[in-house]
Amino acid sequence: MISRNRRVKAHNKAIFAIFVLLLAFLTSPNNVQGLESAISNLSTGPYVDEVIFKVIEDQDQRVLALQTGEIEMDNSFFEPSYLTTLDSDPNIDIYSAARNGYGQITINCDKYPLNISGFRRAFAFAFNKTRVTSEVMDGFSIEHDSLVPRPNSWCAEDQFDYHYYTAQPDIGNQILDDLNFTIDAETGFRLAPDGTPFEIVIEYGSGHQIYESITQIGVEALDSLHINARNSVETYNYYISRMNYHGAFDMVFFATNFYDNDVDWLAYEYWSENTDVAYLNPTNFRNETYDSYRDALLYGTTYEEIYEAAAEMQKILQYNVPRLVVFVNTYIQAYRNDQFTGHVEDLGNHISGPWTMRKIHKLDGTFGGSVPVSIGLIPNSFNLFITDTETSAPILSELWPSLYKYDSDLEPWPDLAKSMLTETHSDNPAVPDGHTRFTIDIVHNATWTDGTPVTSEDVAFSILYAFESAFYGNPAGFDVGDIYAIYTLSTFSVTIEFSTESYWHFNTFAFDYIIPYHIFNEDEGIAYDEWNMWNPVFNISEPHVTCGPFIFTDYEVGEYYKIERNPHFHYAADPSLPIEPTTNQSTIPEMNVLQVFSISVISGSAIVIIYCVVIIMKEKRSLNDVSE
Repeated sequence: MISRNRRVKAHNKAIFAIFVLLLAFLTSPNNVQGLESAISNLSTGPYVDEVIFKVIEDQDQRVLALQTGEIEMDNSFFEPSYLTTLDSDPNIDIYSAARNGYGQITINCDKYPLNISGFRRAFAFAFNKTRVTSEVMDGFSIEHDSLVPRPNSWCAEDQFDYHYYTAQPDIGNQILDDLNFTIDAETGFRLAPDGTPFEIVIEYGSGHQIYESITQIGVEALDSLHINARNSVETYNYYISRMNYHGAFDMVFFATNFYDNDVDWLAYEYWSENTDVAYLNPTNFRNETYDSYRDALLYGTTYEEIYEAAAEMQKILQYNVPRLVVFVNTYIQAYRNDQFTGHVEDLGNHISGPWTMRKIHKLDGTFGGSVPVSIGLIPNSFNLFITDTETSAPILSELWPSLYKYDSDLEPWPDLAKSMLTETHSDNPAVPDGHTRFTIDIVHNATWTDGTPVTSEDVAFSILYAFESAFYGNPAGFDVGDIYAIYTLSTFSVTIEFSTESYWHFNTFAFDYIIPYHIFNEDEGIAYDEWNMWNPVFNISEPHVTCGPFIFTDYEVGEYYKIERNPHFHYAADPSLPIEPTTNQSTIPEMNVLQVFSISVISGSAIVIIYCVVIIMKEKRSLNDVSE
């Protein structure tokens, strides 16, 4: 929940800050000091007229576009080999930070003989992570094993009894010998324990030399184990789609990013019952001992309970290797400094994230200007329920509201939420024993792009829509959790109640996009079973009503996607006022001390929409069949 122990949160942030500063100091040749790490008022903006996302798939071309001024910044991260060239340009600044994520090889634990954990462990021992660091990443990474990234305060990396950092094929070969993976005398390759030959293919995305080099190291690791193997280049969307729907593959390399510091995703990403659920558990990992820690992770109420469960789950994952982390790298981004200022360092989205787009402004302090930003992949959809973080997400984040956003320090920052009260039975006897109740008051001036006001009805319905459409496969509803009731108290107040107490309940709804009730509904709009058929932008007949700092205005497939400043945004900057100065003094509101506010419901005048507890509980079982 949001009401976390203040001492623990401060301790976690301090550890993370020390890690980032130390790594940046040791590795970055030009860690710019002039960037604003915190903003005097993070919400207000934007100050530019438009942002144009240009598709430039080749990294050489992106670097050239940055040098010539065709783009202001690159949404992706450039390889260390470009550092000297970009760092020598006085009109380009460099931003670097430890990645809250990693490069990893996903292994299909459902395919024989990859379903044998000892086989995966042998591969992990044979893989040379130190070679990745020195030869591929030019020292801009560290070795890592845990599937929780190193900057995350829940990471249990230092608790592991051993590591897969160096190439240890002797251990791997012994494991395979003990498992009866014999070597065929004619081919020199190992046979599976049932005597059949097999080949392992490691796939990677096109256009990335680093990816090719890493998968080649993977092939050489398998070679050292006498395993027939090769790497294969594929398009990102092709292999991601196969993994999302549990299709056929052996191993796939790609990057994984995290946009918060939580670990409740461990309860879903590797849970045995999600091996046939789209978008979840793409490794097809099954382990009863791992599953036994799930309830403690999800329903623990203290930091200590959560940490113990998370640590044990990380140890099980490290031993069984459904995914092999191959590096945690230092992110390096470049951006021009000759036209705009106000860039925001963002631990989740880095220098080209949504807070930079909110705060960036011209050097002379005036409004206006066009900010071209390169993206490396063609957006495949603008349906916020099915798109992925690598394509459309940077644009979607500028269009849709939520109750809270993650600020530049990955702490909750109010968006639609104005204040919130969290209660359990010990706080308020009216709350049933064991329940958790959140009452949120939202801002009064938010409007959808068609002029309709944003109300508590939209908030309540958004959670209900995720809940109901999860039955039809919508991943937005997979983490809704133990919702007991959702009801509005007035036009701008909503209550969300859970039938359990948990550290994570706040996270299951606070950061999810809010959708317009008058567009999504069973009667006239996008019904629950049509969540994946809605195709906004690409299908002009589909409604695309949003409420963010920008409005989507134009595009040409594969070329560019344009968003323009929304003058009716609920935190819109006033062009008649001078642009507020940024500061290095954090003014993030204290989120651990929740504001208590009174709610008056006047019978006959308040808009009260109650989604009946009985109905929700009746439908709960069908949802749990999909989501738990």
